Amino acid sequence: MSQRSFNQTLALLKETHPAENFIPEDYYRTLKLVSKHGLSTIKIDCCINRCMLFYSNEDKQLTECRFCHKPRYKTKRVGRGKHKDVPVKRMYYLSLIPRVRRLYASMSSAPHMRWHFENKRKEELLCHPSDREAWKHFDETFPNFAVEPRNVRLGLCADGFTPYGQSGKPYSCWPVIVTSYNLPPELCMTTPYMFLTLIILGPKNPKEKIDVYL
Repeated sequence: MSQRSFNQTLALLKETHPAENFIPEDYYRTLKLVSKHGLSTIKIDCCINRCMLFYSNEDKQLTECRFCHKPRYKTKRVGRGKHKDVPVKRMYYLSLIPRVRRLYASMSSAPHMRWHFENKRKEELLCHPSDREAWKHFDETFPNFAVEPRNVRLGLCADGFTPYGQSGKPYSCWPVIVTSYNLPPELCMTTPYMFLTLIILGPKNPKEKIDVYL
């Protein structure tokens, strides 16, 4: 949503809630409040054909893709006689490490991060990813990692949606969600423990090139 519509929504909330509420007055104050949580967002420029990211120190200086040579920027008019170079395509990365750290910082979630190790089931029971052969094969391949139950096991999923619905211009957006499989099954797939990590903007499906973003 635009900054103007966000401010109007906040104004409506402040008006409909009891007096002396703590709802921020505008986008700037909301951003200032959220920034204290340390959950930063990084904007990363991408090639329009999904060939590469302009992310490393070497690639940040480039103005075109190293593979298909498509331009990184397009010129946008920002005022009378004024123009600005803006990225043709951009993705958003929401840092995962601070979110994982919070799982161990909270007394309500830290004990559950060893659940997969302390609650081993019989071989014929499958109620958690740790019961599967793939998990056991990973433990055998990397025994130094498996011996420490607090090491974090992550599951990843991605699926696209059309934010503008059927009537708008076709445009896809691909969120990438990560969850910790250390947690018991009744927690690991619940909303508080599903972390939005990437937002890959369309309009095209990343398909087999999604590994470029990951």
